[in-house]
Amino acid sequence: MDYYVHNLSPMAIEIGWFILPWYWLSYILGFFAVYFGMMLFSKNKKVHISKTLIHHYLSLGFLWLILGGRLGYIFIYNFSYYLKEPSKVFALWEGGMSFHGALIAVGLFSIYFARKYRIAFLSLTDGVSIFAPIGLFLGRGANFINGELAGRVSDVSWAVIFPKFYDNSPRHPSQLYEAFLEGFILFLIQFFWSSKRLEREGFSTGVFVLCYGMFRFFVEFFRNPDPQIGLYFGLITMGQILCSLMIILGLVLIVKSDRKSITPVEK
Repeated sequence: MDYYVHNLSPMAIEIGWFILPWYWLSYILGFFAVYFGMMLFSKNKKVHISKTLIHHYLSLGFLWLILGGRLGYIFIYNFSYYLKEPSKVFALWEGGMSFHGALIAVGLFSIYFARKYRIAFLSLTDGVSIFAPIGLFLGRGANFINGELAGRVSDVSWAVIFPKFYDNSPRHPSQLYEAFLEGFILFLIQFFWSSKRLEREGFSTGVFVLCYGMFRFFVEFFRNPDPQIGLYFGLITMGQILCSLMIILGLVLIVKSDRKSITPVEK
């Protein structure tokens, strides 16, 4: 069977000295999707947070997302390598970001921000969680364009050969599975269902955390395990362990979400 051989360029823009990889373009576009989505919700009173605070929160939160994503990858997935090559810690253009690390960092920053400005923490994350799947969709699409984070060897008709990072065996395009589930499907759930229930503080956040955990846990069965870690107990990946915790947390947030009025913050 003839399989598609991946040969896409990782660069979205190359003009003289200026280059912009698809991966970092996905972060930029994802940020603006969340930014303008939150601004629209603030205007329509779906989130009771002023535009000024939203701007401040998202601008700083984006930096925490990058920092947490990088540190999460270093400490969770590849600590021994960066211990030997400390100069590579800052080589962001080489890739190496962790969703779970970014999630933890943004969560901690959100707690700090909410306390500083006396905002309900979950009212912040509820709004962000509606539009975050757009960023996930773009990010996983960029992973596919880069030919990284590919799936396990397979003989399905839609398998792809990724010669840049792997051997010439056909593999599941697991990046596209994640883009579809964690991005497209999760956005539909959040935008058309959870966004109608923002009066239940924590509900939208809980649905996001739960669904991401379930979708990622499922796709991990098709995604190639990180070679430096492999499988735990010969069965599950590090991603599945972390997603199991997300599933539990998501269920707790949904169960504890309650209907109550949220005082608008106009600072």
